[in-house]
Amino acid sequence: MPRILQFNEERMKREKMPHPFTIDIEKLIFGGMGLGRHQGKVVFVPYSVPGDQLLVQPAEEKKTFIHAEIVRILKPGDGRIAPPCPHFAKCGGCHWQQLEYLRQVEAKRQILLETIQHRFPETRALPVSMKPCPQPFAYRSRARVQTRGTGSAASVGFFRSGSHALEDVEHCPLLRPSLNEALTALRELKKSDDTDRQAQEWDIACSEEQNAWAAACIGYDPNAGFSSLTGADKKKEVVLKRKIGDFFYSATASVFFQANDFMTPELVQLVQESAKCTGDESALDLFAGVGLFSLPLARRFKKIVAVENSPSSCRFCSGNASAAAAGNIRTVCADVSSWMQSEASSGPHQFSLIMLDPPRTGAGIDVMERIRAWAPETILYVSCDPQTLCRDLTPISPGDYRIDFVAGLDMFPQTYHFETVVRLVKRH
Repeated sequence: MPRILQFNEERMKREKMPHPFTIDIEKLIFGGMGLGRHQGKVVFVPYSVPGDQLLVQPAEEKKTFIHAEIVRILKPGDGRIAPPCPHFAKCGGCHWQQLEYLRQVEAKRQILLETIQHRFPETRALPVSMKPCPQPFAYRSRARVQTRGTGSAASVGFFRSGSHALEDVEHCPLLRPSLNEALTALRELKKSDDTDRQAQEWDIACSEEQNAWAAACIGYDPNAGFSSLTGADKKKEVVLKRKIGDFFYSATASVFFQANDFMTPELVQLVQESAKCTGDESALDLFAGVGLFSLPLARRFKKIVAVENSPSSCRFCSGNASAAAAGNIRTVCADVSSWMQSEASSGPHQFSLIMLDPPRTGAGIDVMERIRAWAPETILYVSCDPQTLCRDLTPISPGDYRIDFVAGLDMFPQTYHFETVVRLVKRH
């Protein structure tokens, strides 16, 4: 069950703590908390579910809102369950294990629906879906892990909620079997190493097709990494092979790749289908990574330009294109905004499609203004944050472009995160 505060009236008086109050939770919001109302203020409560009647203790109170924590569950909302992970509500990785999975999916659909329709009222006639993950646990093939200490004092796990303190985790129910093997091996490495005691971050990744995993220490030379595939040989970073749809991709633990083994093919297929409504001359793939979308799009378009600022990802993008015999893909290693600015001076650009899959922080207004100026027939935006998505779309819609498709995919069950695909078509 979620973290429950111990109600101690004497301590409350002694420390002048605000008095608890009763609240009904109306809905879940982006950020993971439940929302209710009390005396004209909005109240945010973590680990709550819609329909909960709760006794809560204010933790922070401002002019218009209150952050509160659960003291007692007076009446559970529909769908409330016991979280299966003993680290839930301590580890910051999950937010909604206390809620039945299909209710999580519907909550995410409602969040996406409200966010998009509030910012873009013209989308109110559009259906907005949220595709569930067929396996809501043991789906992650990539994760970022924290380590502290060495020897008998070694701990390995994830940040606790709202802090940089470490929650020591021996097994994570969200990880694929091979990735939990990596978690165990990393713990054994830190136990056996009595020299490097500083805090470290590691990216771990696995390939179930190969039954293999790899790890890379962030901020260290890749040659110092380790992997079960290399054993004692630490001379090179291990390359993992992934099959998504009809294509094979090579990547390492240190480069970005989508983490959900079951939903990534669905995401790629959705992008392919959404690109069918435009011409087939050329497409621009911004924030291209290792070419996840470039390869399938290369079957439809005569020319693909893939722009990515990570040198490692660019190398893999070029290699993956070569392995797929996709000679119509040109990889550009550059910052997206800087490259678009430099290209603007060379004349008009005639891309039928511009697609982008930026990091959580979004593409930024400069990039979106460049896209608007280049005037492709169609824009596809893949986003993992609906708020930065809406910010980025504001300069181009509803003015020059019309949003005609919105769909969500639950790439991150047990958390409030999800992926969104939005298509915009040029007004004529």
